[in-house]
Amino acid sequence: MNHRFLRHRLLPLTAACLLAAVIPGSAKPALAGKLDALLRHPGDYSQICDAMQSSFPAPLPAFRSIMHDEAGFSEANLKFIKKNRTEILAAVAAKLEGLDLLRAPKPQPPDPSIKKDENGELTVDVDPIGTDPETFSTLLLTIIEETDGVEVLPQLLAVEEKYYTLLTAAEKDPAAPRPQSDGGEGAGIVPGDLLKEGEEYDKLTPEREAEIDRTRSLFYTQAVHRDILAVCVRLMRKAGYEPMLESSLEKTYGKLLREKWGSDEELSKYKSAADIPEEDRDSIKYDPVHKVAYMTWQPVNIPFTAGIRTEIVTLTKSFVASRRKK
Repeated sequence: MNHRFLRHRLLPLTAACLLAAVIPGSAKPALAGKLDALLRHPGDYSQICDAMQSSFPAPLPAFRSIMHDEAGFSEANLKFIKKNRTEILAAVAAKLEGLDLLRAPKPQPPDPSIKKDENGELTVDVDPIGTDPETFSTLLLTIIEETDGVEVLPQLLAVEEKYYTLLTAAEKDPAAPRPQSDGGEGAGIVPGDLLKEGEEYDKLTPEREAEIDRTRSLFYTQAVHRDILAVCVRLMRKAGYEPMLESSLEKTYGKLLREKWGSDEELSKYKSAADIPEEDRDSIKYDPVHKVAYMTWQPVNIPFTAGIRTEIVTLTKSFVASRRKK
């Protein structure tokens, strides 16, 4: 056998196998198992005490995800995710491609890295558990946000279309199944008072109570869908995608942003991101497009419409196509 010929034949195959580990959809990604472990035990667990109220139906938060459970990624795990960005995003893409959005999560074991104190009590105030890695989770959106993961936008768009189809069916038919949403009461956001004028919760009929409970659950599902769209917009804005920055959605956002924060006496002192004190930069950001400093804890809410959803999806598809041409 010609060993030199065999060696030349094997080298391209080996390279192809290595590439398959990081190219979405080409093979099982190299860090698929690690991604599952990160979703199951993200490493940071804390109780959400003050939930922000929102209107029903859920609006579009501009422009970041707001549906979070009481489990999030620790600094160490975020550092690992960013260090291994390419491989982790490949695993996220594969995960998104294979998701069953109707699959309910199964109970997961507690995070073994969380220690107990001398009294045998956990050193965190909530159960140290993330999510079932075989189900849809907003932790996946967090990874995409934290890594500016534009590479997985095609997979995220496919999930959005399936999610929206299921959501609109559930909005019309109480018997229709809702797509998976996490967070629930620990999400940090709740629908505003769902009671009608004169209603008292402890005097509701069982039928009316069930109706309100269904509306609340539907709100969480809507909020997840809006988060998917918000992440798409966030990535396009951060990339400076001109059609996004010139869109009617951007103009609406700028108008609402100025109305909400433009006249704030303290925030109006900041004329750039560099003006914000370092210790405040987690809670205060500066929008370079609209020249407004704003508080991150309370997003600008844009009323959701089917037209806005179409605009975002269309812009995102054109953004993905423009990246392929480069």
